[in-house]
Amino acid sequence: MIIIDTKATDYKIIDGITNIPLYGFKPLKYKIKNIDFTDFIFQSTQAVLQFSKHINLLKKKNINVYAIGHTTSEVLNSFGIESISPEKPGSKHLIKIIKKNIDNKKFLIVKGSDGLNDIYKFLKESDVLSEEINVYKRIELKDYKALVNKFKNADAIIFPSVYAIEIFFREIYTKNTNTKLFCVSDRILQELNKRGQSGFILDNYFSSNDLIKEIKESI
Repeated sequence: MIIIDTKATDYKIIDGITNIPLYGFKPLKYKIKNIDFTDFIFQSTQAVLQFSKHINLLKKKNINVYAIGHTTSEVLNSFGIESISPEKPGSKHLIKIIKKNIDNKKFLIVKGSDGLNDIYKFLKESDVLSEEINVYKRIELKDYKALVNKFKNADAIIFPSVYAIEIFFREIYTKNTNTKLFCVSDRILQELNKRGQSGFILDNYFSSNDLIKEIKESI
């Protein structure tokens, strides 16, 4: 069975799954105007990696650190930082956690230039002091022709982002009724559905032991 994951980083490699990124990252220059933040929110693994030179800010007393999902939380943990993340990844699920503890807080949101700003909007609408910084941007690959054949015989393709779907259907997609499409959130599934495609949300995307089993049972 050929399973392809289109995530843009090979941070977490799983035996039996081939990682073929559809885009890369470019670091952005940024400045932190203040250092008196009480809470930090990281919206992706790449946000953590590009913020690593300031990681000591997260080690101060009485600092809360939030991660958009389990993988982002794992990257933070690799730097010795404990974080809070929702069971299901995504802004709406993290907002449910954050809203319980926003009084007298000052948040810094760390993200990519084209990342969602739902959390920032929520904090502003709640009159909570907050800032956001963009520490990277996503960049497309120079050529996708070499990747087309790699996807042709896939039994399953995993999309961890809407951006990966956009690139895949523009640059790579060839009609193959035998390929099952998988994603990791409702928002990504909606993007597949808008294109007339059906898909499955993976419950075990962040579990190395159960992911392949779940995919096989779905196929």
